[in-house]
Amino acid sequence: MESNLSGYLEEAGALEAFSCAQSCHLARTEPSLEQWLSSNRELGARKLARESRDASAAMGRRFLQLAANLIDNDLLSRAAVQAEPLHLAPCFGLVAGILEMDPAIASAAYLQQSITSLIGCCQRLLPLGQTRAHQILWNLKPAIQRRAESTLDSFFTPLVDVASARHASLRTRLFIS
Repeated sequence: MESNLSGYLEEAGALEAFSCAQSCHLARTEPSLEQWLSSNRELGARKLARESRDASAAMGRRFLQLAANLIDNDLLSRAAVQAEPLHLAPCFGLVAGILEMDPAIASAAYLQQSITSLIGCCQRLLPLGQTRAHQILWNLKPAIQRRAESTLDSFFTPLVDVASARHASLRTRLFIS
């Protein structure tokens, strides 16, 4: 399982960390709703599977609306009422940038919470105890840090794309994405 999560970080994690960092940097330096929406659209276009795209948009919208209710910021308020899908990684980055976080730290925090969530899902599905779950998370810290500090802007996510294509034809699905 640890190698699967490591592979996730190398592919989808890299893409999402980049999107998060890009949004954070934008919010800190030149806050433009149009530029941020463009970055958000690009991430959505790179998510080929409808389920993961829809899940990301649902979580992103909820996160951004919550943040807009807690933080008084014009850009955040305008972003939260957009009619288009708002994906979680750029939403997280936007909020982090408004809070003056460093983009690499914001990306690391985003990946940390993403991997923690995936490990929690594994605990519900597999015989995986709390101690082993924490060991896996601890062992993935260097990969999380590498991904968060990466400046790649070209991504190839075949593992996620193949698994997502298979997901649609499964008889039983336990999670939405």
